[in-house]
Amino acid sequence: MVLAGEDRNDRLCLRVLLEDLCPEMRGRLVEIGDSVRLHQATGVNLAARAETLARKVRARAARESADVACVFVHEDLDRVDDDDVPELRERVQKALGSALGNAHYALAVSEVEAWLLLFPEALTALVSAWSLPSRYRGRDTGRIPDPKRILTEEVSGTGRRYRESDAPGVLEHAARRGLLPGPAGRNRSFDRLRADVAECCAHHL
Repeated sequence: MVLAGEDRNDRLCLRVLLEDLCPEMRGRLVEIGDSVRLHQATGVNLAARAETLARKVRARAARESADVACVFVHEDLDRVDDDDVPELRERVQKALGSALGNAHYALAVSEVEAWLLLFPEALTALVSAWSLPSRYRGRDTGRIPDPKRILTEEVSGTGRRYRESDAPGVLEHAARRGLLPGPAGRNRSFDRLRADVAECCAHHL
């Protein structure tokens, strides 16, 4: 199992989610440390970036003397969900599939912080003074502009401010409390990730 993402925090988030949603992945995940930039690429440029990632995956598998079951690639969209997102995601998904085979593109809409808003109980568990305002509960978090600002200003309040490095910790608390299967809201990119993990877990491990 190989995972890749924009930075270390994103890869840690993905690891927490993969290991909780598919316990069979524990102890089998390795990371590609290079930053991923795919969703703004098209055509030959996108194919070349996907192939570069594929070479790194194959090299890592060779070092581990292991076969690759699935590859999960995380990237933030950095804008709210809209009607163009499925086509954009599918374009990258096809390029990754061509280069890597069993690859899954986890395009977080609008960013990984939008996923954190799905788990208000986990936010409070990480920092007891944090609280998600009621107007954000039960929402489609992919359509909420600037979820990072909500976390740093409205959830954090006057207490310790949210930092990007807190994201894996929030998801760890969500996993420990069994919250991941029943988020307090919706986000189709998170739902897509859960479906992709289930597919890999059922058919490729």
